[in-house]
Amino acid sequence: MSNTLVLKSSILGDYSQSNQIIAQAIEGKANVTTRDLAAEPVPVLDMAIATALRSNGDDLSDELKQIVELSDSLIAELKQADTVVIAAPMYNFMIPTQLKNYFDLIARAGVTFKYTETGPVV
Repeated sequence: MSNTLVLKSSILGDYSQSNQIIAQAIEGKANVTTRDLAAEPVPVLDMAIATALRSNGDDLSDELKQIVELSDSLIAELKQADTVVIAAPMYNFMIPTQLKNYFDLIARAGVTFKYTETGPVV
């Protein structure tokens, strides 16, 4: 059976056109995991988080350990999905910050991609 991951990122909640379209698209479908990045935002990448995501987990504060665990769970959730549906409205000619923050937590060198002589590969 197919697993679908839906990523919502509109700050408008029920008033969001993208959220309404997604709701119609997944209506009646089974095995759908919905992550509303506006309602439950992920942390903003900063130096401490970036360093923690590259570490082996030793000597991290409890807060940073939780963020690494969140990143690990987001990656596992993404890997389990056969289909990913992204609801991304445009704010100031760009995707929402909430969605960018998600990408920052799942894009991890050595975990979701690696660097090679010819550049990064998945």
